[in-house]
Amino acid sequence: MTLGEAKRKVLMLLDEYYALGEVSVDADVDARMNDFFDMAQRDAAAWQPIVRRVALLLDGTGSMALPEDVSRVIRVRKNGVRAPGYEVVDGELLSPEGDRSLLTLDYIASPEKITPDTADDYEFEVSDEAANCLPFFVAAQQLIADLVVDYGAFYNLYLQMRAMLPRSTVTVGAARQSLYRR
Repeated sequence: MTLGEAKRKVLMLLDEYYALGEVSVDADVDARMNDFFDMAQRDAAAWQPIVRRVALLLDGTGSMALPEDVSRVIRVRKNGVRAPGYEVVDGELLSPEGDRSLLTLDYIASPEKITPDTADDYEFEVSDEAANCLPFFVAAQQLIADLVVDYGAFYNLYLQMRAMLPRSTVTVGAARQSLYRR
């Protein structure tokens, strides 16, 4: 699901349409939309992790910077077998001096930040099932300050949908680069 599709769904939930189906543009709602989707995607990714795999070609210096989106390393493999001799410290993979191995790194990724400037064609990094929950979270956030309409219905729907997401399985996103080098 794209950010633009999700925004359209929020506007439908909030009934921000005129009688003939045209979108009623509310500057206050629109200004907060991207930030709320960033919060929602990060919450969904904490519930159902985004797992990525990337190949790392060591350069022999003894340390290599990890991809920027690494939240937590799951495993390091060398020739398809777990490689316990490698350590991760402060965003770097430490290796023996002179090691020029090709490693496979499986890790939990943090989703890319959604900023006010993020384009509507941005694809959410969480699973499709998790992405379907996000409009309910955002609709609830849009209504929190509203003294007339209760945000609780949308927020409870979000929590129920999120609770149905499998936590034991993870989303395997494609690596941003097929071969990561420093």
